[in-house]
Amino acid sequence: MTPDDRDALVRYDQLASRVYGETRMPSGTRDLILALGWVTLRDPQRHDPTRSIWERTRDVLNVDNKRIWQLILEDVPRYDSDLHDRPSWGCQAPMVRAKRLCGRTSMYGFSEFDPVTGWATFWGFCNRPRCREYMRTIEARAKGSQQRAPEPIPNAGGLLPLFFTWNWEAKYRKAMELIRYSTSWEPPSYGLSADEWPEVPGQEKPKAFPKLRLVASGGDVVAQPAPKLVPAPARAETVRSNLRAEHPRSQFSVVTLPRRTSPTEGEQVT
Repeated sequence: MTPDDRDALVRYDQLASRVYGETRMPSGTRDLILALGWVTLRDPQRHDPTRSIWERTRDVLNVDNKRIWQLILEDVPRYDSDLHDRPSWGCQAPMVRAKRLCGRTSMYGFSEFDPVTGWATFWGFCNRPRCREYMRTIEARAKGSQQRAPEPIPNAGGLLPLFFTWNWEAKYRKAMELIRYSTSWEPPSYGLSADEWPEVPGQEKPKAFPKLRLVASGGDVVAQPAPKLVPAPARAETVRSNLRAEHPRSQFSVVTLPRRTSPTEGEQVT
């Protein structure tokens, strides 16, 4: 075993330990990160210049190209209100004597937006006079909260940039277009990587990790003999409006093939 092989082995062990220690990581994202780490650091064919990283990653995962795009789509940085712990859909007014919520069928409902995180909370109330009276204070507080609230802090995705440096914005856009047939996604101003997002009370942030650089040549990603670990960028303590400008765009090119029948046949990950 050469010194480079020993170094790559240590790096892969560090990556695997970090990935398995992140219990909030979806299983599909975990598999993709581990496969990319294997192909980049440990794969016996990683020195073959004729085999691209994504070609070998598909082989390692035993999936087609469409599944790779689906895995990238699952990691798109975004705010997903469905991930919140939702109360019951019944009336949320407290009972006078019992230590529980009313729970009757809601007749009135509205959303309130947090002035710090921008996250939405749904409120529902029944038509009891007592419950409607309780509702009025919250309704007044919630009125106009969406206009006053900041852009929602993402609460999903953003894990692939945590481990690998690449042109993820272009890949996320392409995944949205191919799988969701949507071109409306825009990167959050907080950044693409989950370790860049502001802390949210009661929610643990993902830990930063030294990133593996995926190097592109002629539009295709190829493995290097000794993949270089680069330090994760320090978190910028600036106002949100400057965040995007402070994060340099990726220097790697992206191959966009003509749209044919499906991502499996026409849109190869490169």
